[in-house]
Amino acid sequence: MKEILVIGTFETEDFGLHIAETLQAMQYKVIKHSTEYLPLYSGNKLVNIFNKGIRTISGFANQVSFYRQKRTKKLINVVSQHNLTYIICAHDLLMPDEVRQIKEITNAKICLWFPDTLANFNKAFFMNCDYDAIFFKDPFIIQAMFGVLNTPLYYMPECFNPARHKLSGNSSIDAKYNCDITTAGNAHSWRVAYYNHLVDYDVKIWGPQPPLWMPKKKLFGKFQCKLVHNEEKAKAFLGAKIVLNNLYFGEVIGVNVRTFEAAGIGAFQMVDWRSGLAQLFKDGEEIVSYKSLSEMHQKIKYYLEHPELREKIATAGKARAYLEHTYEHRLNLIIKTLDGSASGFPIV
Repeated sequence: MKEILVIGTFETEDFGLHIAETLQAMQYKVIKHSTEYLPLYSGNKLVNIFNKGIRTISGFANQVSFYRQKRTKKLINVVSQHNLTYIICAHDLLMPDEVRQIKEITNAKICLWFPDTLANFNKAFFMNCDYDAIFFKDPFIIQAMFGVLNTPLYYMPECFNPARHKLSGNSSIDAKYNCDITTAGNAHSWRVAYYNHLVDYDVKIWGPQPPLWMPKKKLFGKFQCKLVHNEEKAKAFLGAKIVLNNLYFGEVIGVNVRTFEAAGIGAFQMVDWRSGLAQLFKDGEEIVSYKSLSEMHQKIKYYLEHPELREKIATAGKARAYLEHTYEHRLNLIIKTLDGSASGFPIV
C-alpha cells in the first residue's frame, strides 16, 4: 500500500482533512502532519477564544528561527519514519529550506495544492520552493507566473467531498434554514458590500458573527452568527431557494470551493461569471451566472418565480459535480501528474 503524507490542518471542513479522508477511501495509507497545535473550534466559546489566541501566538512564533527549526525537526522525523511515495502540502506552509531538507531524505514526490486566490499569497514561500509540482485553482496564476518559477505549475480547480457534503438518509431540513437567498462564509469587506444590495430579500448569511467594523444596518440582521459544516451546510443550502455565490474579486478566471460544494449538495446556485466557469459547468443548465448587479437582480426575480426550473438546474449541477468535481477526481489527477502521465486539469 502506497504511503502519502498530507501536511496541513485537519479540523472539520479543513482542506487537509478532505484530502486525507479521500485518500484513505482511495486505499492509500495516509499520514497526517498537522501544522496547528490546538483546535480552533470546540463546544465551549471561552475555549475557542483561548485556542485562537494560542494559534495566533504560534503563527508569530513560526517566524522565529529557533521555534521554526523545532517545528521543522518534528516534520523531518515524520518523513524519515515512513516509506513515502507522495507528499501533499495543503497550503503554502513550508519554507524553501524545509522542502530542501525533505527532498534530501526521501524520494517521494512532493507537491503543493494551493486552495486560495492570489489575494492570499501572503509570504508566498512557494515561489522559491523546489516542489515537484504546484497546483493552483485559478489559471490566471499559472499564466502570470509562467517562465518565472522553475517549479512545474498546473491548474487544479477546487471540488467537494460527497462523503460530507450531503444529507444523511433520515435527515429533514428544518424551517430555520428556509429563505430566498443564502451563502456561507466569513463576512469579509467584499461580501458585506455585495450583500448590501440584497437586503430587501429574505437572506440568511451563515458564518461567524459580523465583524466589529460592520455598520449595524439592515444587513446586520441577516447574519445567523453560526458556522455550518458538512450536513448542516447541506441543510442551509438546500433550505434556500437560491445559493448566491458572489466570488471574491481575487478569483480572476477560476471559481471558489463554494461553487462545487453548492452544486454537489444539489442546491440551485447563482454565481459571478468567470471565463473559466464554462469548462466546469454548463451555464443556464447546471448553474446560473450573472455579469452585473442588474443582471443578478433580474435573474433572482426570474428564478424565484420558477421553482421547477431551479430544481432542474440544481439536479443537473449535482450530477455534473459527482461526475467530475469530487476530491477523488482531483487527487487521482494530482497523482497522475506527479507520476508524469498527466499535466493537471486542462486549461481551455
